[in-house]
Amino acid sequence: MTVGILILAHANFEQLRWLVNELKTDFQIYIHIDKKCAISPSLFDGEPQVHVIKKHTIYWGSQTMILATLDLMKLAYSHHCDYYMLISGSDFPLKSNKRIIEEIQQCRDTNFISYQQLPRPDWKLSGGFDRLQLYWEHLKNPRSPSLGNRLCSIFRLFQKLLGLRRKLLPLTYYGGAQWVNIAQETMQYILDYIERHPEYTDSFRHTRISDEIWLQTIVLNSPYRATTVNNDKRYIDWLTGPDFPKVLNSSDYDKIMASDAFFARKFDMKSDSEIMKRIASERRNN
Repeated sequence: MTVGILILAHANFEQLRWLVNELKTDFQIYIHIDKKCAISPSLFDGEPQVHVIKKHTIYWGSQTMILATLDLMKLAYSHHCDYYMLISGSDFPLKSNKRIIEEIQQCRDTNFISYQQLPRPDWKLSGGFDRLQLYWEHLKNPRSPSLGNRLCSIFRLFQKLLGLRRKLLPLTYYGGAQWVNIAQETMQYILDYIERHPEYTDSFRHTRISDEIWLQTIVLNSPYRATTVNNDKRYIDWLTGPDFPKVLNSSDYDKIMASDAFFARKFDMKSDSEIMKRIASERRNN
């Protein structure tokens, strides 16, 4: 069974290299490197199981995240992988490669995707609909209190007051974490759907954080809803902060390892590499 690990990476080559080394002996690795990042694809030359593209300049919350993900999916699918797991360069595996593959083999036709129908009560911006129906501009740092961002905020306020909302496609929309595990037939359906409905991808231009919506909406409106489990098999701490999600550290080790997740995120080896070393040691023994 060939399992493709799809990685969206934007920084920290040393940590990315560590992640790839943990996985490459048993998986095919597909990496999209943000064009803003200094990491060169040539650093992985000579590793036939590692496939690297550097195609999109990615800005937080923008459609470019969707486009980069789609290009990774198309590349991995063209290599005839049997299963696909999308992670970030800040993730780290919790189970041994052997155990991950064994578990996937037992449910190879099952997708593991977190989802909830919009509007979600736990999401701001009208439960997620404002992400899609208002026009968002994505500057180099959309979270900064710049003049441009303030003007965009004022423009969106006028959109709301005047009822200038974009018309959605005739679909039931769903949202959840962008990190997913996809069976081969479902991946074929997703890519065929994108090919047959170019207006769908176009509809996410000038949206905000729609990378948490586009894939769930395709799958949950498809026949493959029946083979989709509402669990992305990731350990992510959205509650304790101070970052959201929390940058995990050694104090989180027991909680992480008690989970049944395939991967955890997010890690930063510059702030705490010891937790990654402990996990790497443990996963080799399980």
